[in-house]
Amino acid sequence: MKHAAIVLSIYAAIMALVWWITRLPEPLFPDDYSTVVLDENGKYLRIFLNSDEQWCFPTPEKSDNELLPEKLKRCIIFFEDKRFYHHPGIDIFAIFRAFIQNLGAGEYVSGASTLTMQVARIAKPKKRTILNKAIETIQALKIDLYYSKEEILELYVAHAPYGGNIIGYKAACLRYWGKNPDRLTWAESAALAILPNSPSLINPVAGKDKLKKKRDRLLARLLDAGIIDKETYELSILEPLPERQIPFAISAPHLARNLDKKFPGKTITTTLSAEIQSTVENIVREYARNLYAVGIKNTAVLVVETESGKVKAYVGSQDFFDNNAGGKVDGVMSPRSYGSILKPFLYALAMDDAIIIPETKIKDIPTYYGAFSPYNADLKFNGLVTAHEALVRSLNVPAVRLLYTYGFHNFFDFLKEAGMTTLFRSAENYGLTLILGGAESNVWEIASLYRGLGNYGYFSGIYVVKDDSLNKGKQLISPGGAYLVMDILKDLRRPGAEYYWHMYSNQWLIAWKTGTSYGHRDAWAVGVSPQWVIAVWAGNFTGEGNPNIVGARAAGPLLFKIFNSLPKNPYEPWFDVSDLYIEKIKVCAETGFLAGPNCPHVVECDAPRTNKIFKPCPYHKKIFVTEDEKEQVCSMCWDIDDIKEVTRLVYPPQVMQYLREHGGSFQAIPSHRRTCPTLGSYNPIEFIYPKNGSHILVPKDISGEYQKVIVQVAHSRDESELYWYLDDEFIGSTIDRHSVEKHTIALDIVSGRHKLNVIDQDGYYKSIRFDAGKR
Repeated sequence: MKHAAIVLSIYAAIMALVWWITRLPEPLFPDDYSTVVLDENGKYLRIFLNSDEQWCFPTPEKSDNELLPEKLKRCIIFFEDKRFYHHPGIDIFAIFRAFIQNLGAGEYVSGASTLTMQVARIAKPKKRTILNKAIETIQALKIDLYYSKEEILELYVAHAPYGGNIIGYKAACLRYWGKNPDRLTWAESAALAILPNSPSLINPVAGKDKLKKKRDRLLARLLDAGIIDKETYELSILEPLPERQIPFAISAPHLARNLDKKFPGKTITTTLSAEIQSTVENIVREYARNLYAVGIKNTAVLVVETESGKVKAYVGSQDFFDNNAGGKVDGVMSPRSYGSILKPFLYALAMDDAIIIPETKIKDIPTYYGAFSPYNADLKFNGLVTAHEALVRSLNVPAVRLLYTYGFHNFFDFLKEAGMTTLFRSAENYGLTLILGGAESNVWEIASLYRGLGNYGYFSGIYVVKDDSLNKGKQLISPGGAYLVMDILKDLRRPGAEYYWHMYSNQWLIAWKTGTSYGHRDAWAVGVSPQWVIAVWAGNFTGEGNPNIVGARAAGPLLFKIFNSLPKNPYEPWFDVSDLYIEKIKVCAETGFLAGPNCPHVVECDAPRTNKIFKPCPYHKKIFVTEDEKEQVCSMCWDIDDIKEVTRLVYPPQVMQYLREHGGSFQAIPSHRRTCPTLGSYNPIEFIYPKNGSHILVPKDISGEYQKVIVQVAHSRDESELYWYLDDEFIGSTIDRHSVEKHTIALDIVSGRHKLNVIDQDGYYKSIRFDAGKR
């Protein structure tokens, strides 16, 4: 018994040692595959080498239902392992046959490796020794125990060497024949069955004849076995072998690189359309040559389906391989100043907040907010403009005034909720510059925002990986507000030859907006139609400015080239909106505000349905005047026998000045009777600096330039707006929402005596005189 126990112990130890020596690798094959990026229909966009610089496709997931082509399967089994489905991983008959043949020849002339044994060898390559052969034999038994026959066959063809750095049948099919495995012919399948045993035969210079002879012999054996017919055999042996490797396509390289970093070694199906991607890449590449001639080196484009949010084209730069111009920089994801591209969202929000409708007139006058004073691009002012005109012309002053009224905190919160992630400062740090490009965004986020506008104010983002999904989304702008803004944006004058777009029968509407950042560093153009959102950026990745970097000129034409190339749905030419979202309201024909009791002319206009009340017209007022209408009077100064009531359009004085200068029609308002006691009553305006009679010495700065003189006035009422006149010339207005706060304005003052007048919106005014001198 004691000896038996020792023998059993020794046997157990030997078996344990054998089991340990022959253990299978875990995992069986290293997870080191090429990253494969596909379009929505499975077309290859980009394939990356693995860490060993090999083309090796990921093995399919069980859920993929990807079947090994029947032709290839039959060729491999017939050539490599005829009894594959009947042995337990090793073929005893083959081993016996090989032993007899080798013994008779006195040398190694025949092997007995099964497909399962070859899987064991490929999984962990070893020197060809008797011991290693024994280990592979035991491992083959284990593999057959743990895996099904189909899984073993798939492991073999996915990891077998096919010449050079090509691993696996998928890579071989594409590199040698440029086709997917399911389209293989019998001749191609026979060649692939042979190559793993003789991978060097694929060399285009040497070994070609040997490979063809081996292929044709296998085809003859298939004919003899009745697997193929004679006609197939005769046609197959006529097929040529590949002359060279076919390079893989490189499409959407910036996106593919990003996905390779995020999902290394995986097969990623994107939402891109290979056809649209190729078309847009070609358009951008050709257009970029013209931009380069005027010093604009870089462009980036994103094309998105409006309804679904799927990205269909992703162009990170004009040319990924343009190293001299930073072509590998991903312009889609690079934060850039967005200029005035966000103005449409402010106008839509202001409509929802019952501040304006497209016909509402907004002041366009010099305006100061402390040290900040916005100017229009042409450095001109218009006095009053409709919201429609202000947005179409992208005027800066009306937009800033509108943001001040709506609230930059509210607008900041909207942008955050809508998915803008590049706002890394607080709302206070951005302030009113938020509407003029005072922050940064990128092409991806801008496209996402405009997709929300095109989706009737419902913001749920965009996506590019097919397995991803949209965010839950939020209705941040009413459908009516979104529609009215898009209806305005379709009226923008199109660039170049597109100016005459409406004269063609195949005209297609698109709401579009351009933007140019401060210093001419970034040019933007974004368009949205019922089918497409297109976002275009042009500029220099290095950040230098260029007077040619203007949205309408640099980015706009490219937007329309791309838009015209995209497929269109003839049954959906423009956005549709029902009466559920739009209502008719009665507005003052002259001012665009809700018609008040004093408005003489009333028209009906579209407005978004909202639970907020629109502000009535503030400019039409009833006033009392003398019978000859030369003086305005009140109860403190009128003569009951010399009085009548009239309705007048009473604009602020600076607006009247602009209307007067530009030939606008208005009826002058008579001044109040100078003997009226009310003129001496409480005045809410008080000068802080300078005081009446002051003597001011204008200093120089360190560069030797004369500085501006900072003037301050306090006003005791909320929501105050002051209008400033220096020597009877209007110089601008200042706004402050808080009571007893300072209004500040910076003045260029020449030496001499000056008069400074300040008037508020209610007609209160105050004047001072002062002397100024320069060193």
